[in-house]
Amino acid sequence: MERAFQTALWLLKPEVVFILGDIFDEGKWSSPKDWEDDVRRFKQIFRHPSDMELVVLIGNHDIGFHHEMTRYKLERFEKVFNLTSARIITKRGVNFLLVNSVALHGDHCPICKSVESELHHLSQALNCSVQATHRHRCKDVQKYASSPPVILQHYPLYRASDSKCTGVDAAPPNERYKQFHERYDVLSQDASKMLLWWFQPRLILSGHTHSGCEFLHENRFPEVSVPSFSWRNRNNPMDPDAS
Repeated sequence: MERAFQTALWLLKPEVVFILGDIFDEGKWSSPKDWEDDVRRFKQIFRHPSDMELVVLIGNHDIGFHHEMTRYKLERFEKVFNLTSARIITKRGVNFLLVNSVALHGDHCPICKSVESELHHLSQALNCSVQATHRHRCKDVQKYASSPPVILQHYPLYRASDSKCTGVDAAPPNERYKQFHERYDVLSQDASKMLLWWFQPRLILSGHTHSGCEFLHENRFPEVSVPSFSWRNRNNPMDPDAS
């Protein structure tokens, strides 16, 4: 993984790299000492030049599934990676919306309520940035680039299975028809509709399922689920003919 990442940086020279969660395998169980060791190892593997930005999102292996997520584990992750559970960064006129999808469970837990509230605030700010109307309502709202966002998160939006996925990294035929469980394999239908309705994204990028998937929601919102970068999860994570 280290060799593949460093080679990709050398070849592509990106301005920014996004990692869509699950950067640790046991972050949800780690003791403070284990956590420090894992962070040190991560920074070694994913070291990068000072003029390149590395942006890390939250996955279920980093803080646990929803029922395992705690404020302590969330804040521990956010502190190390200078991250919040809902945030917009803008690069070259493109808005990237970073979402803690583990917190979109829809059960009104304190963390979930906080994340949903911030997402609603960001959706209003983006709407004010795109539309010239409602000037009075948008008077004190932060402005972003006038373009629909790219949503980045760990969980994919709701889909029943991978049966309609396309792309060279899609799941093998014997796995494509496995039914997904809402709030475990993918977001719930309600959370997915909320994100699409609030943000009208130009693109959604997600991970979690280990296989790739190109999927079109409502015949207008494209999503790309990025395959795992780890040999632990698939036998060709760095195959140049499958990326």
